[in-house]
Amino acid sequence: MAALLEVLPGLFQVFGIGHMYAGNVATGLFIMFGYWAVAFVNFLLLFLFIGWITWPLCWIAAMIISPLIAANACKSR
Repeated sequence: MAALLEVLPGLFQVFGIGHMYAGNVATGLFIMFGYWAVAFVNFLLLFLFIGWITWPLCWIAAMIISPLIAANACKSR
């Protein structure tokens, strides 16, 4: 369930909800605001054209790593 709560909102660039569900509220908020900070930097990089490469790569990395970490956090409880 935690992995699903990471993937579905992650489609809309919101990560960390699965971590909050797993009981790691601080980690979830860190991931949420941290991803938004990275997305903002990538938005600024769009004007230099490198952002067209880095933003999708960051999103794909977050879509893979965040659900795995959330699922493992749920298993350990």
